[in-house]
Amino acid sequence: MKELLVILDAGHGGLNPNSGEYTTPGKRMVKDDVEFYEGVNNRDNVKRIKEALEALDIECVEVAHEWRDTPLSNRVRQANELARGREAIYLSIHSDAAGNGREWHTAKGFSAFIYNSTRNKKTKQLGQLMQQELVCNLGEMSKDRKLRKADFKVLRETTMPACLIEGGFHTNESEVNLMVTDEWKDAFTKAVVDAVLIYISEL
Repeated sequence: MKELLVILDAGHGGLNPNSGEYTTPGKRMVKDDVEFYEGVNNRDNVKRIKEALEALDIECVEVAHEWRDTPLSNRVRQANELARGREAIYLSIHSDAAGNGREWHTAKGFSAFIYNSTRNKKTKQLGQLMQQELVCNLGEMSKDRKLRKADFKVLRETTMPACLIEGGFHTNESEVNLMVTDEWKDAFTKAVVDAVLIYISEL
C-alpha cells in the first residue's frame, strides 16, 4: 500500500472540560429531548475514523484541539506544514444545518465538498470517491445531496487534496437521532475509510 498521510479536522470546538460549556457559538441543536453539539459529534466521528485508518497502518494526524475551537487559519497552517514534501489529503468532518438553528427543519442528507475553483485532478477524485462511498454506506438511511463545491477556507488554502464532509443534518429531528447511533457512525466511518482506501489504490 502506498504511503499517504490523512489529515483529519474535527470541525468547530468541543466541550470545555472545566466548565462543561460548548465552545462554538451555534453549531448545535438543543430542543425537546435532543442535545446535540456539532463539534463534540465531529470529534467522536474523527476518533472512529482515525482508529479505523490506523488499524490499516494508514498514518493519520488531527489538526483540531481536543476541545478548543481551533481557528481555521491554524488548521490550514498545520496541515500545510504536515503535508510538505509528501503525499497527503485533508478531510474536514462536519454535520449540516438548515433554518434558524432553533426549530426543526426538513432538510436532510449527506454531501462531500471540494473547492469550487479546483483544477486539481486528485482533489476531484477524492471528492467523487467520498460521495460515492457515502452513498454506498448511508444511502439507505438518508439522502444523497451530491458532490458539491464551495469556497471554504479549509478547501481553498490547503495545499493538498481536501474534502469537507457533511454527515447528516443535525437540524432534522429524525436524522439527528440517527446520527448519534452506532449504526450511522459505523456506516459513516466505513464510507470515509473505504474512500481513502480506493484513493490510495489509485495513486
